[in-house]
Formats: sequence, C-alpha cells, structure tokens
Amino acid sequence: MFWKKDKKEEKGDTPEVGDFNVVEKKESSRAPQTLPREHGVLKGFYTSEKSSALNSLNQYVFKVFDGVTKNEVKKQVAKSFGVKVKGVKMINLPKKKRSVGHHSGFKKGFKKAIVVLEKGYTIDQARA
Repeated sequence: MFWKKDKKEEKGDTPEVGDFNVVEKKESSRAPQTLPREHGVLKGFYTSEKSSALNSLNQYVFKVFDGVTKNEVKKQVAKSFGVKVKGVKMINLPKKKRSVGHHSGFKKGFKKAIVVLEKGYTIDQARA
C-alpha cells in the first residue's frame, strides 16, 4: 500500500486517522522482482526425463534465479536439504521462438543448476 499525504506532517508527530488516505496498489501480472539472496536461490526442482535419469547418478536439477553463482547454489542446497555437495554445473537456457497460428512470440528462457552430491547423500523430495 502507498500512502497519500493529505496535510503536512511535522517531524516527530505520529499521523492521526484523518492524516492519510490509503491508496491501493494494483497487483501487476508480472512476477515480483525479488533478490535471490533474500528468499533463497532455488526456484524448485526441474523435472524431465533426463533429470529423472540423473537422480540415479546422485545428480539433481534445480531451476534457479538469474545472476546466481555456483557457490550460492552449493550453500543453499547444503543448508536446505542437509547434504554435502560435490559440485555444481550451471546452464543458462535461452528463450525459444514459438508460434500459434499467425501469432508468434517467445517462450521464456531460464537458468538451471545440476547439483552433484557426495556418495551416501540423497534428496528424497526429488524422487517423488
């Protein structure tokens, strides 16, 4: 919410009920631009046939925010799932052109991370 000031407020005074009008901010259709460091760096698991096959090799695939480093992903996975991470591979997938009838546009690109775990560690949430 944003506040719209009706009359001047002097320093140190607390506003009274009639001093401000509440102006509702419209929700935008776009996702909010949040900094990954505030809310974690992982968006979620990335599921595909290839990522399911990698799970048996102790490798897990995550969607991550843009601008995230390998070290940040490693720390977040170790903290969130209580595992030891051996390595991280990052892939930045580009946007793809798509068309429906006469309308053409783009499918949004994203960044994903392949996390390799030490032997003996697994992430049970990814296997479901």
